[in-house]
Amino acid sequence: MRKKLNILISVLAMLAGSSNLYAADAATGQGTVNKIDATAATVNISHEDIPALKWPGMTMDFKVADKKQLANIKAGQKVSFGLVKEPASGYVISHIEPAK
Repeated sequence: MRKKLNILISVLAMLAGSSNLYAADAATGQGTVNKIDATAATVNISHEDIPALKWPGMTMDFKVADKKQLANIKAGQKVSFGLVKEPASGYVISHIEPAK
């Protein structure tokens, strides 16, 4: 029980130290939007390395959990985004916003 509590405390401390990480996110990323397909709720992003997933920088299409989030995003824009893993569709963007 004590070991589980220590793990939980460590995870909570890590989450508190990261301002862009939402509690459910598996990872966060930064990149540039290349293309948006609002109808299909997908976005193509050239992203930097995502160490939490051991992914190198690459260009890929992501499904967006809520396509309403795409309303404030434009092609060519630098963005920050969070990823969650869904059993059926793999990693999906949980939130996306213009980079600060």
